[in-house]
Amino acid sequence: MSTDARRSSAEAPVLVRARDLGGHDEPGPRALPDPDRLIRWGRPLLLPLSSAMRVLTDDPVIGLTYDDGPDPERTREILAELRERDVRATFFVLVEAAERHPQLVRDMLAEGHEIGLHGIDHTLLTTVSWREAARAVRQGRHRLEQVTGRPVRLYRPTYGIQGPAQYLAARLAGLEVVFWTAWAQDWLQEPAETVAARAVTAGHPGAILLLHDTTGDATPERPAPTFSRGEVTARIVDLLHAGGYRLMPAGQLLATYPAVRAVTITPPSVPRPGRGGQPV
Repeated sequence: MSTDARRSSAEAPVLVRARDLGGHDEPGPRALPDPDRLIRWGRPLLLPLSSAMRVLTDDPVIGLTYDDGPDPERTREILAELRERDVRATFFVLVEAAERHPQLVRDMLAEGHEIGLHGIDHTLLTTVSWREAARAVRQGRHRLEQVTGRPVRLYRPTYGIQGPAQYLAARLAGLEVVFWTAWAQDWLQEPAETVAARAVTAGHPGAILLLHDTTGDATPERPAPTFSRGEVTARIVDLLHAGGYRLMPAGQLLATYPAVRAVTITPPSVPRPGRGGQPV
């Protein structure tokens, strides 16, 4: 498929049910034959309320994304490995951390990486009022743009959980909500090679891969893992490159291929995720 054709096709996203994307621990999403037919009756209503999950392609491409930074030590470890391999990624950052380390954010941008909004802090916004959640998204984007000096286009809710308030606030603010279909569960304390192998196994053509450059809610009772995140990144990129994959920022992936989208609004009653099987 030519570049022009890919860009044209990216204007026609595919809408699916979230459960038809498959589980995170599987090698990849299940096949989606004629996926729009699954919910074609509700497409005009649901498409504006959907989130980007991955893209529809057989090309060996993956969107590489990181959450919860920036962190002066761990993010720079990752940047060094990406620089050595000439790979760019999307970093969904926490505003308070970005404001503490503005030069690090500027360095990330200067090296060609993409900055998206993850939140002002790591608060789960479904635990606050609708008005507070919407305000947090609007203010988060504004404050982050003060650091980056350029528009912020992408948003990923903390914990991968969102309610109607922050979703609508994100859309009204012109933000694209981006989730994932592959992850490493890199908030678990495991050897770097185990974490990297899990991410590579979960990778598939068109995936958006979730990694972390730090842990957004670490506490003395639940400390962050001690493995080198730079080593994890190096192993993942090398293994995926060896398998013929190209890695790119999520924004570039979504601009090149048609997005596979799903409605993923989670009701406010959903409990706060733990570390056993949910992203942090």
